[in-house]
Amino acid sequence: MPPSRLPAGSEGARPLAVARAVLLDVDFTLLRPSDLFSAAGYRDGAARFGLLLDVGKWPEAERRAGEAVTALRAGAGNVHDDEVYEVIAEAIVTTMGGHDKERVGRCAAAIVEAWGRCDNFSLYDDVRPSLERLRGAGLAVGLVSNTSRDLDQVLARFDLGDLVDGTVTSSQVGLFKPAPEIFAAALARVGAAARETVMVGDSYADDIAGARAAGLAGAVLLDRAGRRPTAPGAGRPETPVIASLAELPELLGLPG
Repeated sequence: MPPSRLPAGSEGARPLAVARAVLLDVDFTLLRPSDLFSAAGYRDGAARFGLLLDVGKWPEAERRAGEAVTALRAGAGNVHDDEVYEVIAEAIVTTMGGHDKERVGRCAAAIVEAWGRCDNFSLYDDVRPSLERLRGAGLAVGLVSNTSRDLDQVLARFDLGDLVDGTVTSSQVGLFKPAPEIFAAALARVGAAARETVMVGDSYADDIAGARAAGLAGAVLLDRAGRRPTAPGAGRPETPVIASLAELPELLGLPG
């Protein structure tokens, strides 16, 4: 297996280690949610419950949902709780203009049910070629996700079973990322040590900070939307940021 290193300096002062395994987040990293979960999708879905939502409030709704989840998880010490999914849906629907509590609750339950189904997701175009490059270079590949979804079903639906060595979900471990225990479980599944493993995901708090706290060799932020939310400053060390998984093999120094 060829040794691979992240570019010097991309992790600030952290020592860099040889990467022999990669852990990846799932939603928004490998899987693209359908339009059901967009601003227009929420509006159209809520209309079935007699709710009139304003798509112009979508950015605020996303922010409110994030704040609600952070508060819920902080209070529970990152213990996995399926309630978090309804908290997200209810915060979005309410912020976008849903005010009838009973209708908001039914709408949120329908959204959560849809979120749990694999057929409401698709695979980003860069996923399979990138995983093939990783496996072709001899790296172990694992998936670690804050979800109650069955990742074996995900692997089967998208024909990824031959490219992934192991999977772990927060519902299995009982803790959400960034808890170190979920990363430890993922490392055990793929048979890799923290010092030789890199984490890739779309959330700074869950994937990047979580991987650092768990002692992983490195962490890479996938910023598909071009928001670059991890600019240095505010106590955040510089983090490698990629816009596509197609950039990952080169970042890891893998042969072409």
